Formats: sequence, structure tokens, C-alpha cells
Amino acid sequence: MNLSEDVIVEILSKLPVKSLVRFRCVCKSWYVLVRDPTFITKHYKNLSSKEGDHLLVIKRDNITNGRVVSLLKNGRDIAFGDRELPPFFNATFGHVRLIGPCNGIVALYGFHDNIALWNPIIGDLKLLLASQLPRLCHAKIRGGDLGIGFDPITNDFKVVQILFCVCPESHLTSQVEIYSSKTNSWKKHGSSMPANIMYYNTWSMVYKNETFCWWAQDSSTEVILSFNMSQEIFETTPLPPGIEALGGEEGITRAIFPLKESIALIVYPIKKVDKTFNIWVLDNSTGAACSWSKVSSIGPLARIHRPLGFWNDGEWILESNGGELVLYNPSNNEIKNLGVYGKRNRLEVVVHKESLFPVNQVQTDK
Repeated sequence: MNLSEDVIVEILSKLPVKSLVRFRCVCKSWYVLVRDPTFITKHYKNLSSKEGDHLLVIKRDNITNGRVVSLLKNGRDIAFGDRELPPFFNATFGHVRLIGPCNGIVALYGFHDNIALWNPIIGDLKLLLASQLPRLCHAKIRGGDLGIGFDPITNDFKVVQILFCVCPESHLTSQVEIYSSKTNSWKKHGSSMPANIMYYNTWSMVYKNETFCWWAQDSSTEVILSFNMSQEIFETTPLPPGIEALGGEEGITRAIFPLKESIALIVYPIKKVDKTFNIWVLDNSTGAACSWSKVSSIGPLARIHRPLGFWNDGEWILESNGGELVLYNPSNNEIKNLGVYGKRNRLEVVVHKESLFPVNQVQTDK
């Protein structure tokens, strides 16, 4: 039976990435097709969350202290487990943060100027060239943060590096630099930031691919700081009024995660053994109509250290006090161990949808 080319493309566009990578060897036309940007975008749109969502984990091994990466499939099966990261990460990256994903691409950030883009499904890895931009005169870089996302107008994948600098007068300032995948170059962002990212912040997220968000503070007001990749501007959204103040005897803190098509804020006491997690959702993260709604309160949960995100239509990804990943189902209060262990507070986790996007040819899914 002979099938038309359009039918073949439609069938192939609904297959898992692993199959398509193998099919590149079938014939020259399929090899070209699987690498074609239009087909890659079509495939990414067609792949359902049930088929394509994975849990990507980077951790410190309890015995060797080395960095290893695991990938769990949606059904909790391990696609691969405890693979060592390439040697240069241990040689040049003081610490590895996992940031993203955006269309199947994640960034590995090693403070500062040590940045790699990675598609773990197809094994595509690119170490970005270090920024050669002049830094603030006489300022010392004390740390940094990173954001990634797509500019759908220019079809460009961008990386935003925010450097925390201390000037001789001992005041803290920031320098913002933007990397373009299209030009393979860095440029300086001229405007000042309207809020300061929490210095000890580990909570950040991609929002709708075009915007990256951080937990930050504007003077004494906590905000969500966002950067629009198309307009290249910062915006701030205040946190809900009336939430518990930071710190105190219970060590109240925050976390932000993507939840469906919105931003979720979780408020919880890091110092309590039995923790209750209050979750708020941003109804509209753009324009003047921003508003938060408290949607639920989970707990108290025993022996849970911190939340790490959402998976599988509302299940919570949590880190236990022993450094193990667990899933919590709020509909039946069931907790399942995922069999992934690491040093506590050293687990980096993102929900990752598989894709064919290569890091040297990153495009928007729109």
C-alpha cells in the first residue's frame, strides 16, 4: 500500500522522539524530514502530555558527590537513571542549576558565564560562549541568575543572564545580558531592573515560552519579576495581599511553578516538621488586571522538606526530608516514592516535554 507524503508526515509527527531518531536511518528523505524545523514544530504540537512529559532530575550522588542526571517517564518508568554529566561540568561549573524547559530545551547554569543548552532526549548539548561584554567598572560579581525563552516575533531563542555586582561603595547592583541563538552573541540590556531577585532564590520558571519569571523584591514588596523575550522588558506583579510574612519562627518561604497555563505560588513553613502548603494561582499575569486566587491548602504533610513542582494533571513533586523525590496526589492524599535519592537541597527538577528541537536550531512552537 502506497501512502501519500502528507499522510506519512502526519503519521511520523505523532511518534515518540526516540522512534523518530531511529527512523533518520531509514532513508535520506526521512533524515531530512526529522531535521526540518517545520516538522519539528508540528511534532512538538502533536505530542500529547501523556506521551511526552518526563521528569528531568539532576542531583548530587550520596556516595560519590558527583553530579548525575535521571529522566523519568510519565508512567514513573525510568528512561535513564544516574548518568554522569559530561566532565567539563565538574571541571568548570561550580554549581549546576537546571533552568527551563522551553520547547524541550533546558539550560544548565554554573554561575557566572558558565551556561549550556541541552536537549536531554536527543542528547544535543551546546556550551554557550562566555560573554565578552565589559562589566561594571571596579564591581565584583557575587553571583547571578538566568532566564530562558523564545521570541516568537523573530523566532529566536534567548538567554538572559543577570549578574549580581557589588560596587566599591558597597551597594548592590545588577548587569543584565541577553544571548541570541540566532546571532550566537551577547548584548547588554540597557534598562535597570525594577526589582531585585532574591539573592538565595532557586524559584524561577518559564511562562508560556515567551516570558521568564523570578521571585523578587521591589524595596520591601515581594513581586514576581518577569522578562518578556520579544519586547525585552521587565515587569513586576505583586504577590497576593495578606499572605504570611517571610521568615519568623516557622521560616515561612515561597516557591513559584508553572501550573497549566498560569503561575502558581506556594507559601509554606520550611522549619516545621509537618508542613501545610497554601497555593495561589495568578489569574492573569499581563496588564493591569493581574489578580491572585487561593485555590487550595494541602497538608499537614509529614517528613516533607519542600515542593518542586507539579506533574501529571495536578500531582505534586516533593522532596522528602531524606532527599527522596515523592509524588503527592491531593485527590486521595496518596504519596508515592519515585526511587530517586540525592543530597537534600541539591535536587534540581523540571517537568520536561520531549522534543526534536536541536540547541543550534531552536525555534518557537507557535
